[in-house]
Amino acid sequence: MRPPTAISLAPFLALFPALFLATTAIADAQDQTVSVGPWTIATASKGDKFDNCTMSRSSNDLNIRFVRTHDGLLLLLDSPKWKLERGKAYDVTLMAGSRSVQEKAQADARSVTIVLEDRPLNERVRTANILQVKGDGATLRVPLNGSTAALERLEECFEKNSIGVETNPFVAPTRKP
Repeated sequence: MRPPTAISLAPFLALFPALFLATTAIADAQDQTVSVGPWTIATASKGDKFDNCTMSRSSNDLNIRFVRTHDGLLLLLDSPKWKLERGKAYDVTLMAGSRSVQEKAQADARSVTIVLEDRPLNERVRTANILQVKGDGATLRVPLNGSTAALERLEECFEKNSIGVETNPFVAPTRKP
């Protein structure tokens, strides 16, 4: 009868720091997003500097993202089915509740960006069930359920993350939605 073979723990112990760092990186990445109803709120950076907060969801083949930047609020819509003329500005009518405004949708290959400058419309987006985006060819129905709490959290995300290095250069900013 042979004695049991001793198992060396060295290879496992050598992997432990890497596993720990990978787990920490995953936890940090998870701290970057939070769900509010059907919406996901996230921070975005350019390099080490905070850039914006986003609020996103998908509905059918439509990806919806509200982006809060230093310049205000943007609406980004995209679909894998779209074939748009890059650089073109399409005329659209935005309708939320009883408020209707004319805007331009700046196109990329499969997405458009709409600047949301109209305060009364932005307030209606918080409480309406649907935002209609009417173009010449179709009307897109952007679901807004849960948008009251999600837009509030988006604004909190932006305010919290806009403060930071400029206020205290000796403390790393925490970017949390």
